This record gives sequence, structure tokens and C-alpha cells, in this order.
Amino acid sequence: MLKWIAKNKYKLMPFILIGLYLSVDVAMHKGLTRVLFPKKFHDYKIDNSYPKSKNVLINTNKEWKKAIDTKEQINTVDINASGIECDVYFDTTKKIFDVHHDPDKSIGLNFDTLLQLYTNRGLKASIWLDFKDLDEYNCKPAVTELVRLRDKYGLAGKILVESRRPELLAAFTDSGFFTSYYTPMFNPYRFNNDQVNYWVDSLTKAIQNSKVNAISGYYYQYDFLHHYFPNYPLITWADDDKWSFVNWLFKRKAARSKEVFIVLYP
Repeated sequence: MLKWIAKNKYKLMPFILIGLYLSVDVAMHKGLTRVLFPKKFHDYKIDNSYPKSKNVLINTNKEWKKAIDTKEQINTVDINASGIECDVYFDTTKKIFDVHHDPDKSIGLNFDTLLQLYTNRGLKASIWLDFKDLDEYNCKPAVTELVRLRDKYGLAGKILVESRRPELLAAFTDSGFFTSYYTPMFNPYRFNNDQVNYWVDSLTKAIQNSKVNAISGYYYQYDFLHHYFPNYPLITWADDDKWSFVNWLFKRKAARSKEVFIVLYP
């Protein structure tokens, strides 16, 4: 065997290199690899109720652009993009949406200004608003301002509002916006059955009295979320490593998955 290997080492070299590449790729993308070979979750109080709202969101392609939070970024969006995501906080003093990702790091960009640039470029993309600080105090004025912006820019059916507060999203749902519950960060692949049951109960309690249209979570949560909440469209996000075969397989799986409604990529 050793003699044969020595004699054919140059023929074997491509296979050795491919094997090394795949080993490194899998090691660097363990989370994505798990999703490609999903855990079989046991049956437990599977939620068979449909979302209480029938609001719709225009979505021509499930691959959306992540974190369009500056004037420069809105100017790079493809004219045919299906959707973009923006991170927003609500300024209760000025009654405006402030666009930025990290808390206390405002760049002074009003969502109204971003929408002016969106309109000037002729974009048709739907817009996902990751509402970072939705609470009992800013909910009502935020709904009023978002209705104003929707009507001003003709965005009916093109705004998704996401928050960790599903009970507060009801006001947006009632105003015609498509809404999504941003679930807490947890890794179901590390759970035993009792931990799975706990999170199913927790998420069920969070959404059972809400009117959210969809559920959003990290890519490694989506098999769990689909299994226990099969009637809710799933919204997720992932990295986009163009040199990764594992990443390519994940994108292919997500693109073909009927339960995945939107995937954000950088």
C-alpha cells in the first residue's frame, strides 16, 4: 500500500488537498454543518394554530441584503433587490426612527432620509425593520410615524417590523404591517429533551396571544422553529462565505426550503 501511494502520490495530491479543504471548511462552519444534517427533534406540544393575522409582505426573492444602515449602503443596493434590512431605534423626543445598529452609536440618520434615497434610486425592495428598542413607551408614536412613512412613500405590503416584544407588535399588525417575533438566542443542538420542552413552552407563551405573522431566529434555530411552529414562516440570517462549500450547501438548502421565507446575507 505504501509503495502504491508513493508511486501515485501526484495523482493523489488533488484528493488530499480537497480533503484538507473540506476538513477546514467544516471546522470553521460547524453551525452551518449541523443545519445540513439536522437533529431529529421529538414531538412535544406542536403548535398547529396559524398566525392570527393574514397581513402579507411582498417578497420576490428570499435572499435579502443585511444591515443597510447608512446612506452609502443604500446606494449600493441592487436595483432589483427583493428586500433590505435596517436597524432602527425610536427617538421619542423627535418622534423619528433613528437608523443605526449598535445602541448609543447614532449616526444621525433619520429613516425618512433613508427612504428619500431609496425613492430617488428607484428601489422596489421590501424593508425589514429590526426594531431594537420597542417598548411600552414608544410603541404608539412609532406606529403613527411608520404609518405616515408607509403612506408617504407608497410602501403598503413592503414593510416588515421585527422585535423581541411580540405582544407589542400587535399594534403594528393591526395597522397592516407584516410582523415577526425575534426569538431569544439559544442553540437547540445542545439541548436535552427537557430543555427542548422548556423552550417550546416559552416560545408558545410568547406568541400565543400575539398577532405576529412570522418567527425569526438564527440559522441554527430554524429546523427547531419549523418543527414546533410549522405554520409560521421562518426568517433567518447567515454569513456569506464565498469560499466555503459548506456555506454554498446551506444557501442551496435555504433557497429550496419551503418553510424559510427570508434569509439575510451581508
